[in-house]
Amino acid sequence: MGNQQNGPDRLSARTKWRMRAVEILYEAESRDTEPSKVLAERASRAFADPEAPRLPAYAEELVRGVAQHLGELDAIIGASAKGWAVERIAAVDRNVMRVALYEIRHVPDVDTPVAIKEAMRVALQIGSSDDTSFVNAVLDKAARADKPQERAEDKPRESIEDKPREEADDTAE
Repeated sequence: MGNQQNGPDRLSARTKWRMRAVEILYEAESRDTEPSKVLAERASRAFADPEAPRLPAYAEELVRGVAQHLGELDAIIGASAKGWAVERIAAVDRNVMRVALYEIRHVPDVDTPVAIKEAMRVALQIGSSDDTSFVNAVLDKAARADKPQERAEDKPRESIEDKPREEADDTAE
């Protein structure tokens, strides 16, 4: 699973939390159940067994956020993955992209380049292949498309005083 530098022991806590969120989303999808049900099962297990791993709050926030905005996130993935239907994308990669897009769109303290870089790390660790370029390309396109375009009414208007004297004379007729 990756080389020594990129192994799971060298990942930041937040990267590991993202991986946990992707794993739960993947589990829910593969079992055809709601992510909230998987979260409840994990919480129940953790309550019953003090040795069972606890789900970090941020991982749970990501799972709940993705579940709440699933239609929106899948529409963005579909629009950004030209030639690919969302359901045809490998399930782990699809959930990596969902988590990253949720962070980009709905978590104000995560910058877009950070969300994409973290998605690449998660995809490299648990994704469908060692080539993360597809995930990167889709997220990059989605992030660029998500930035608000400068609207015409936001642009400063050019007044007659802004034009050179010759042009101003031509328009004053």
